[in-house]
Amino acid sequence: MKITAFAVFAAALCAPLSVFAQPVLPDCPVASGAYYLQGTTWLGMDPSHSTGFKTTNVAGAAFSYGAAKARVKAQFREARSPYQLPDSSFAMCLVGTVDTGRDITLARFQEEKDRRELSMASYRMWTGINAQLDPKVLIPITVEKKGEKIYLVTSKEPLPLGEFILFTIIPDVAAMAKANQASSLGGYDFGNHAK
Repeated sequence: MKITAFAVFAAALCAPLSVFAQPVLPDCPVASGAYYLQGTTWLGMDPSHSTGFKTTNVAGAAFSYGAAKARVKAQFREARSPYQLPDSSFAMCLVGTVDTGRDITLARFQEEKDRRELSMASYRMWTGINAQLDPKVLIPITVEKKGEKIYLVTSKEPLPLGEFILFTIIPDVAAMAKANQASSLGGYDFGNHAK
């Protein structure tokens, strides 16, 4: 009787833990490329690059004697990526595309009607250029090395609705903020609009 009661107690104690267990993800593909998880299948992705950069609030910064910020934003075509997640969970495999997992960064786009934008730098007359991705747009991720140049990237929390880009290198934002310099910002874009 005591053994049966103990077994029932142990089962009741462990049951809630299984509800929160992470699902087992399929192994990453072996062919070189970037893949995102759609159900139980890894689907290949092509990289996306910015179409240009724009500066905003230049007049506001000038008329406030440097108190207000001017911002530099990278622009990406189309309002939504062709790669859409089925839900708010995110998993991506990078196979042979990066040498280290330490530079992988996930950021959320600002969505416009016909494009997506990402704030890359801000400028104040008296303090100069602050060239970094806005910490407010960064999404916490986990990067696991699964083999030689094979990395599994997952979000630490469910993704909010929106459009995102995964960088495989930390972008040189300072170089992109300089005037008259032809540059492009690239990564792997995707969206989460699942209800």
